[in-house]
Order: sequence, then structure tokens, then C-alpha cells
Amino acid sequence: MTTPPDLCAVSAPASFTHGLTLAYRSFGHGPEQALAFHGFGRTGEDFAVLEEALGDRFTIHAFDLPFHGASPHVKERAVHPFAPQELAAFFTAFADERGSERLTVIGYSLGGRIALSLEESMPGRIARLVLLAPDGLKHRPWYRGIAGLPLGRQLYGRFVDRPQGVHRVMRLLHGTGLMNDRMFRFLLGQTDTREKRELVHDVWLCFRRIEPRPGLVAAHLKQHQSVAHLIFGRHDRVIPPVLGRRLQRRAPQQVTLDVVETGHVVLIPEVARLLAARLGA
Repeated sequence: MTTPPDLCAVSAPASFTHGLTLAYRSFGHGPEQALAFHGFGRTGEDFAVLEEALGDRFTIHAFDLPFHGASPHVKERAVHPFAPQELAAFFTAFADERGSERLTVIGYSLGGRIALSLEESMPGRIARLVLLAPDGLKHRPWYRGIAGLPLGRQLYGRFVDRPQGVHRVMRLLHGTGLMNDRMFRFLLGQTDTREKRELVHDVWLCFRRIEPRPGLVAAHLKQHQSVAHLIFGRHDRVIPPVLGRRLQRRAPQQVTLDVVETGHVVLIPEVARLLAARLGA
């Protein structure tokens, strides 16, 4: 069920409820429907940059992920995490309400993990993936260990209150060259206040069951005659282009890969124009 935005507040998001509730903003007026998912600590507003280049072909529904923006911050979801099928049911219902049989799904960074999970769980509904410096292409056993085990979650909870030990380890790794400058600044910048550490804690734990399998994604792309367009920043030390090349090797006929002269931030006008060329918009 959709709740429309406040007509007196142009930038106010709408909301959709199907089991869970998420806020979203829509950009463009094209006939094809697209779902878009932002990066950690951001909101769906970031996808406004795509409207000029893609808005004639697509209507882009850019969601605020849980614990972000205008979507609910439900603390219990860190204890009872989202399941892939729960997210698939929600976005299937959203697509059904709009009469859209086949969707384009766009994911940036953390949002890429959501997009890849939907390709696993509802592949027949996805015509194309657009993955912008996406998380989710690499298996992370350390993350599964920390987030999946009670002891790991307890230690993670302690980090929210007492980050000094972890920060000392980060500085040690950086000082010895085992952690590069960009990654060090990225991690420190995401955990330098209690509010940020709580967001990291809640988001990582609520999505701990969302662990895409690139091999299955590649198989689904082939089976359902779907395509994936991947764009990375050449200087991205957080999610490097090599991860995209691995997916491309699994499904070379279905996957395109572009590398642009930027870092991890790829939601920029240059990328919007590149996507317009790739998608024929």
C-alpha cells in the first residue's frame, strides 16, 4: 500500500507498506519502472542526479533503506534481520501495484548488495541490473562471523560504546601499510561518533542475512535473459573494479563493465550520461 507524499512539500518522500514500510522518492516520468538503492549513510535523494539523463525513459523509485532517511528506524530489526524473501516480497508487491512485470534495479555501494539479493530472489521480474561500485560481490566470512554469532554481535555492541580498541587496531594497520589511506579514512569517518557507530551496528546486523552469491546471480542473468551494467571508480579502494570483472567472467554475454576516473563516489553526472548511453535512454 502506497502513502502519497505531502503535496505541499515537493521533496517529501512517499511511503510503501507491505509487511515492512519504506520511504521513497520518484525521479523522472518514463514508462519503465526502476528501483534504486543508495549507499550507507545516504538517502534516495542521491539518485536525483540520474533524472535529467534517464527520466524520459524511466521512473526511478529511490528508496530510503531501513535506518536511513525517512524510513523507519526499527531497532528490533538488528535482532531480527531482514530475510532475502522478505525484501523480495516487498518489492514484488511494489512492482505489482505499478503494473510493472519487468524492472530495472539500480544499486550503489550498500544498495548494490540489496540489488544483487533481489536478482537472486526474484530474477524473473528483473530485466536489468545497474550496479554502481556495488557491495555484495565478495564473500566476507569475517562479516558473517561477527554478525552471525551471538559473541560477535556482543563484541560489536561493545564497539558502539568503546571504540578505542578497534580504532587503535585500525591505526596500527594503517601505520604498517596493511590498510591503505582511503580505506582508513573511510572506516574512521564512518565510526568517529556514537551516532555513526550505532548506524553501522544496526545496518550491518539488520542486513546480515543479505549475502548474495555472485555465481547464482550470473546463472540467473543467463537463464532469464537479463543484463547487468557495472560501473566502478578506477581509484576506488573500498570496492575495486576487480570485483566486477569476476562477475563479468561468469556471464560475459550478460555483463558490461565500465571504469570511470573517480573514487568510490560514482553517482555523478558523468556516470548518469554513461548510463543513458548504455541503456539507450
